[in-house]
Amino acid sequence: MRQIVVTGGGTGIGLAVAVEFVRAGDSVTITGRREHVLKEAAGRLATAAGCSTGAAGYVCFDASDPAGVCAALELLPACVDVLVNNAGGNTDFDREPVRDGDLAGVAAAWRANLDANLLSAVLVTAALTPRLARDARIISFSSIAARRGAGSYGAAAHRAGHPRQRRRLPRPVRRSGR
Repeated sequence: MRQIVVTGGGTGIGLAVAVEFVRAGDSVTITGRREHVLKEAAGRLATAAGCSTGAAGYVCFDASDPAGVCAALELLPACVDVLVNNAGGNTDFDREPVRDGDLAGVAAAWRANLDANLLSAVLVTAALTPRLARDARIISFSSIAARRGAGSYGAAAHRAGHPRQRRRLPRPVRRSGR
């Protein structure tokens, strides 16, 4: 049975991806920041598994927080066959609009979106790289906002850093296509 980790797996695309892996008989660990959402989603995954041999669990942590990622490692699978980087979202919805000329506000908005959408994937990938199976795969989702724009979220959602991050992965990981 393959071990799958889906960040941002409690809702939306992440949950849909997790459902398909569970239906295929894989063991899936979903992650996210809101435990009540993850608990409900894990229940939905168990229902989706039906008769399949797939299993589902969850680990609650903030993927953009290095300390949170480190603390979560003991609860994540020892060997990972597929890592799905899906955590993120538009943090601009959680804050007041930036006033014209407020450069500190602009910087804070950009940093929040970069942390949520890019740094989260970088941190989780770096933390799990030693646990990746020989033929593991890393899948990183982005957003249509990367093409259509949405201020700092559009740039962050592009996950422009992913190609660079991939080049920084250890050589054996790169050669095997992960």
